[in-house]
Amino acid sequence: MKNQDEINLINFFTRNKILTRAQRARFASLVARDCLTNHNEDFNNTDECLNDSDIFYHSPKKMIEFLSLFSRDDRFKWFTHKWDMREPFKVDDFIRELKKNKFVLQNMAYADGPVVNQKTYNHVWNFINFDNNDYTWKNTSFDNIKYGWHSIVELSMKTPKTPVENLILDDGHQFKDYIRMFKSTIEFRTDLKDDDRFSELIWNNIKAGLPKDFKIEFSEEFDEIGYDLNLYCDVIAIITAIRQICNWIVQFKSRSSEVRIDLKKEKNYYTLSIFHKNSYFTNISKLKQPSGDLNTLREGLFSVCDLIMTGDLKTEGEDRKTINVKVLDEETVKRGNSMSQCKVEFSNEKTGGVKYEFKIYTGV
Repeated sequence: MKNQDEINLINFFTRNKILTRAQRARFASLVARDCLTNHNEDFNNTDECLNDSDIFYHSPKKMIEFLSLFSRDDRFKWFTHKWDMREPFKVDDFIRELKKNKFVLQNMAYADGPVVNQKTYNHVWNFINFDNNDYTWKNTSFDNIKYGWHSIVELSMKTPKTPVENLILDDGHQFKDYIRMFKSTIEFRTDLKDDDRFSELIWNNIKAGLPKDFKIEFSEEFDEIGYDLNLYCDVIAIITAIRQICNWIVQFKSRSSEVRIDLKKEKNYYTLSIFHKNSYFTNISKLKQPSGDLNTLREGLFSVCDLIMTGDLKTEGEDRKTINVKVLDEETVKRGNSMSQCKVEFSNEKTGGVKYEFKIYTGV
């Protein structure tokens, strides 16, 4: 795209303050798609299509900052915490304040530089948006939940003295049931149901994702650390990725049916590892520039957590060096809908299989 008129047009739309951030981001993504498709340009050579404001950096800490608003910031805390009845609950005031503070959330999802994953943002917004028009969010069982703060507006007006969390919805559940359900999707907590604890939720999803004839070993550290773990996280994104990894392991069951799960605590993050014994990689090029399931997994975990895959390489029936694939790390960036390549490093040290390591951060 060498034509200066075309470049000027792009700059006009991507920098036009009359447009919303969402509209500018959408335009930028369409331009990026056309640049990469029609001009067959490499990711690193798309600078003439997109300016610096369209580059987003993988930043799990931005996700933590975003989700922690619902525990630490009074503008958003009461969406997930018991209402302080010393102050009467007025739904009109609540709606008015959300409209005023909405820009705080939007800036985190659309601002220049580090960005909250769009799915994370949508998940949260669909629960708290009073103008919700049939958009759903998922619980940890992956049910599509239609109830949110928009569901209690009329109820609260009819019975203003009833605590908001005790309002009865049309399915017979109290609203607090859905508040707790939502909280378990944005935090790993120890004060909800046992099945929502980190170790229990991960355990149950891995056991459900692998056949019964698999030998699955969970380390002592996984139980000891994971049972009492508290942290902000897009829980749905983590579980979705784990389910995909289980699918891959089942796909290569002929190589081994032995899997080990481990969890280690580091200074400011936890490392969750899933090790498929005796498995191996066969295609470096597909790992460097992911497509299909791996690309979908990468998109889902962008700005959620880091991910590294380590395993032995075998090509043409011959054992090669071990490779370390940095699927998502601090160097991962997006331009429009395109993501930078994965970095692949080589080692002579055999791993005896393929290991998937999630680096889940604990704070900003």
